[in-house]
Amino acid sequence: MPKIVDHAQRRTEIVHTLWQVIYLKGIDGVSFRSVAEAAGISVGRVQHYFPSRSELILEGCRQLVQGAEVADPEDVDASSGPGSVRALSALREFCFAFVPAGEAMRIGASVWYTYVARAVMDEQIAEIIRASDRATLTLGIRLYRAAVGTEAGSDDSSGGDAARTWAMRMIALGKGLAQEVMLDERGAASAKEILEAELAPLATH
Repeated sequence: MPKIVDHAQRRTEIVHTLWQVIYLKGIDGVSFRSVAEAAGISVGRVQHYFPSRSELILEGCRQLVQGAEVADPEDVDASSGPGSVRALSALREFCFAFVPAGEAMRIGASVWYTYVARAVMDEQIAEIIRASDRATLTLGIRLYRAAVGTEAGSDDSSGGDAARTWAMRMIALGKGLAQEVMLDERGAASAKEILEAELAPLATH
């Protein structure tokens, strides 16, 4: 019986090896040969799934974005109402996802920052990251509204959208804390305590 090959799984395995190469050598160290050697496969196998080095690197960025996605607010039980445990838990998960806790997350964050740096000179990578940032902001807004019960278009004191303002501030805070954790200026637990303090008032909103 012919062996059934899961091509999507093979592509993903190669991408995971790509991340290892980026983590150790940076994007400039990526080649079909370096990835093949790290994966223990032939160069031809890598080229079979990725026709160019550029496509391999871009797919690595795409999959990194996909792997970082958190729960969608549509999965939150809206019937439980604003301030529900599920809604607040989803919002907390969203905020904590910025903090690289544990070795695997630190490696992932390191690879991500490498892509962000490359985006300055690579428009294709930049567009993937911009799209990810837009999706992150949209998700943060929707999770905030699910947690506190604000409607789209609700205004804050400055005349802007309160949910959008809150989400932008928390995303910026999360990214800043992530950088401090990556540089060992702060522990992951400390970063989460700061985020938790920002989330605490929402439980009594």
